[in-house]
Amino acid sequence: MGMSTETPELPMCLVTEEILTRLPSKSLMRFKCVSKHWLSLIRSRYFCNRFPKVPSPRLYMCIWDQSHQTTINDYELLTLAPLDNRPTSTTFVATHLPDSMIGGYILQNLGGFMIYINKKEPIIYNPSTVQLVGFPLRSSDHVIVPPGGEKVVAYYFGYDPLSHKYKAVSLISVFLEETKQVISSVNYIFSQKNKLGYWNKAALTSTDFCPHMPSKGGISIDAIIYYLALVDRDRFVVVSFDIRSEEFNMIQVPKLHEVAPVDTPDLTLLEHGGKATLCDPTNLRDKGVLALWTVEDVGRKKWSCKSLVLKPSQLPLVDSITFRVKGTTQSGKFLLIPKDLISPFHILTYDLEINDMRKIEISGIPDFWYNMDEEDDLHFDLMFMDKSESLIYSDFRSSSFDWGERDGKMEEIKHIS
Repeated sequence: MGMSTETPELPMCLVTEEILTRLPSKSLMRFKCVSKHWLSLIRSRYFCNRFPKVPSPRLYMCIWDQSHQTTINDYELLTLAPLDNRPTSTTFVATHLPDSMIGGYILQNLGGFMIYINKKEPIIYNPSTVQLVGFPLRSSDHVIVPPGGEKVVAYYFGYDPLSHKYKAVSLISVFLEETKQVISSVNYIFSQKNKLGYWNKAALTSTDFCPHMPSKGGISIDAIIYYLALVDRDRFVVVSFDIRSEEFNMIQVPKLHEVAPVDTPDLTLLEHGGKATLCDPTNLRDKGVLALWTVEDVGRKKWSCKSLVLKPSQLPLVDSITFRVKGTTQSGKFLLIPKDLISPFHILTYDLEINDMRKIEISGIPDFWYNMDEEDDLHFDLMFMDKSESLIYSDFRSSSFDWGERDGKMEEIKHIS
């Protein structure tokens, strides 16, 4: 009796799954309507984890008029893609994204999610799935603001790669507007359990944890949220929050300059080499020096510092325009964007390892934004998305979403479909 030469058939579900993982994300978003099974598969965490994270050199830019914010034209989100497919392309072309709810100050890039503030509300947006979620606000109506004081509410987001859980931290601060003296601050932790979401007041046990107010957006590294804050006009701290233990730490930022600058330094907190790092561009324009302060040990509150000096040939790129640092690219290059929106518009990338700085021209920005009136309050922000092909759906989206504090007091939840 001869051996069978027939090839065993693979189950069709496995074949379908293998084919789907090889398709681009835009096609998968269309195929969700094929059947309930395909919809469930494409939205499952199992499939999202199998889907390859395709590196895509794509930037997102938001422009808005802070003085109005009442019409669609007050916000505009642009996606910036290379003019050609060369990895060394020096020209990006802007394309308008039509959804009027997309756009605002970009807080954070979190594993394929863009988190930004739109009319004082945090919004979570996934460019691949086009999922748009309004995040539940932490009410601050109970906070008393004295005469001459101001209240500010900030949000920071983090992700635990082991448990695949997201958490958020809210900071509500009250300070005197003229002197920047911080009067009070309180932290809240948002988490989910059984599809219920809760804002719980943080139990701060550290004796050196003092009132502070937010300075910039946060970052998330290995299940720890970091954010930069001020305890007075010229004294910075970095606050860390461990997602697993829910413990807070406050790390005093060392004295950055021998002579205090007239203006508060435009510091940026970013990830560099897997560690939280402060980037200080104060001397970039005049001296071509970029200072980096890295948190080497959170528990021992240990810092290291190094200065990066540009080559003489690179100085013309920075000596006529004031730049601010806005995160890093997937390959670890620093992204520098101009402080003002000027035409022709361009940004810089800086490779620390080989001390290489390059200019990237941005075309396609509507002329409308270059011709604003003097009374308009123009702002713009730009973010490099390191996982443009991420299919993960936000765990914050749930039709049965509910939340409140442990004392049973409930608060309003807002969703954007």
